[in-house]
Amino acid sequence: MARESQGLQVLLIVFVMLSVVLGVSLYLYVKKADDATKTALAASSAEKTAAAATAKKQEECDELKKMIGFPERSTEEIKKQFAEDMATYGNARRSEADPNAGAFDANTLYYSRLLAGMYGTIQDRTEKLINSRRDVARLESKFKGREEAKDGQITEFTNKFKATGEEAKKVADDYISGQTRTVAETNNLVANLERVKKDATAKEAAAAALVKTAKEAVLKKEGEIGSLTRVINTFNQQEMDVPSGEITWVSLPNKLVWINRGRADALQRQTKFTVYSAESTIGAKAVKKGTVEVTRIEGDHMAQARILDDKLADPIMAGDKVFTPLWSPGQQNHFALTGIMNLDGDGRNQLSTVRGIINESGGKVDCELDEQGHKQGEITANTRFIVVGDEPAKSSVEFKKNHAEILHEADRYQIRKMTLNDFKQQMNYQKTSSVEHFGGSATPGDASRPATPAKAGKAAPKAAPAAAKSDDSMN
Repeated sequence: MARESQGLQVLLIVFVMLSVVLGVSLYLYVKKADDATKTALAASSAEKTAAAATAKKQEECDELKKMIGFPERSTEEIKKQFAEDMATYGNARRSEADPNAGAFDANTLYYSRLLAGMYGTIQDRTEKLINSRRDVARLESKFKGREEAKDGQITEFTNKFKATGEEAKKVADDYISGQTRTVAETNNLVANLERVKKDATAKEAAAAALVKTAKEAVLKKEGEIGSLTRVINTFNQQEMDVPSGEITWVSLPNKLVWINRGRADALQRQTKFTVYSAESTIGAKAVKKGTVEVTRIEGDHMAQARILDDKLADPIMAGDKVFTPLWSPGQQNHFALTGIMNLDGDGRNQLSTVRGIINESGGKVDCELDEQGHKQGEITANTRFIVVGDEPAKSSVEFKKNHAEILHEADRYQIRKMTLNDFKQQMNYQKTSSVEHFGGSATPGDASRPATPAKAGKAAPKAAPAAAKSDDSMN
């Protein structure tokens, strides 16, 4: 009976232990499933927001098409019609005396400027028409006077013997007839002048209204572009809190880990990652567990990395997240550098060291302020981060000017700023020395993979990666 009782007690203890293990496993599974559901809902909400912004942008584009008179045409048709209009009306000359008057630069020609030019042409032509009509009236009057004088002389020579009364009557009739015609033509010219003035005033008002509408539309579009730029940079800023990858397997005795990024993700050797626990949210307040450096690319989505530093009290485990601001899967991050890069606090400008860290990690420097204060390169739309160093107590006028210009361009492109301390923290930078540190108890040079199981009390690791090929065949 004693032996049977002991057997039952053993079975009861085993059953209780299995129940506890099963309960803990079930709790962890439910928690991970809940986290995945929350992540999916957040992504869906972001997608709906982006779709709404796109739809609003399309509505505004359609409204602008209506304003310029092409509501039902495509963008290519509008471009074609615009080119035809500019070719037809854009080369109009406003003055024959000055062949260049009224000609527009094809690179700056647009509808509002074309209307202003056409209005100027109408004014010039109207003024010339008025002057021409005045000259015609003056010449006609002079001609008529000469004709009348000539007729009078002919009449005098041919009708010498006619009575003086008949000659006087004829001259008087001719004068009255000419006076009547002159008055009628004058009244006609005055009426035409008033009509031209009214037409010019109406066209001027219409042109001014069109110019005002165009300016308001341009200002509105500039505001929309700025708003969209801020939204894009908000998305880019959110991407800073997204892990760059995940640790899939760990060999603590050999200070080696494997991550789920590789050749297909454009990962390079010597890329350094900061390690965070699987449960933490990556950000400024997250607690780092250590740093790893890629030593070998073993597949499309697998790479080996050595542990540079870790914590004995909180070791790196499978499932932990890795992060670096200098690399994103499948793309190259671009940087700008300005100010004094005083990494070690000794007053030296270690610009080449910062540039080397970025280049070795797969990033690229688009623009920088060199040691002499000269601006090298340009900030572009692809530039994603700007590292802002210290400002020297004494600096040249050129240094201050170029430093302010780089910061202004960064603000204009809405580039995310990173202080030198942030950069050092993200890259886990430590002051260089003559001895290379590999972590708490690393043994460099041993790249073998042990098949030992995990220590007691820790979660069982995932299956070990397949045997690695030689470095020459891997990368």
